[in-house]
Amino acid sequence: MKIVVFAPHPDDEIFGCGGSILKWMEEGHDVHIIYVTDNRVLISWGLKYNQLLLEEAKDFINLSEDEIAKIALKEAEQVSQAFGFPKKNVHFFKFHDQDAMKSIDLGVTLAKEIIKDADRIVLSSDNNNHVDHQATHTLAKRAAKELNLKDTEFYVYALYNILKAPKEKQIKVKVVEYQNRVYELMKGYGTQLCLKDTRMGWEYVLKKRRSERFGVFRFEDMNKFENF
Repeated sequence: MKIVVFAPHPDDEIFGCGGSILKWMEEGHDVHIIYVTDNRVLISWGLKYNQLLLEEAKDFINLSEDEIAKIALKEAEQVSQAFGFPKKNVHFFKFHDQDAMKSIDLGVTLAKEIIKDADRIVLSSDNNNHVDHQATHTLAKRAAKELNLKDTEFYVYALYNILKAPKEKQIKVKVVEYQNRVYELMKGYGTQLCLKDTRMGWEYVLKKRRSERFGVFRFEDMNKFENF
């Protein structure tokens, strides 16, 4: 099975479906990942909203956004290797962080080539209050619609909002055996761990997570549910 995972930012694959990715790989599936944005405003955003841990961020705080983006994308490349993704299965759109909405059309074009033969697409949820997560959902779903992927299943994960789907449209993937590996993988995102909420999630959520929950939808379900 070909599975394509959309990560709005480097590290969203960890919090959205890190254990599931490891499970799918272990089962022998052909798993791809698309990193949509470059995390370039991570440090400046953290400063603006009092989210930055100054001690952890001391090596990054005086760098330009271009320099932060370069580091963040390198981290994503290294984390993807640590996951076990073949290099050919790792795709970078490099859209500017917090600005992906301006690149929807390009994202659709890039995504179509990757997902055209996908059996499962894993994506962030609709009606999301984070602009990049919403942009990722929109471009992924639009690409699938333009390709008429009627036989593809869609796994929707919720970050920055709550998964709202009927019980019959939900699935829990048990990931308890991957807890420690996911926790260790997150260490590769040194820039992200400069943020208070991200570090808290890493320290108190990832190591205790026993399952990951998805809304599971079909092509014909598009726009009939809040998250899809």
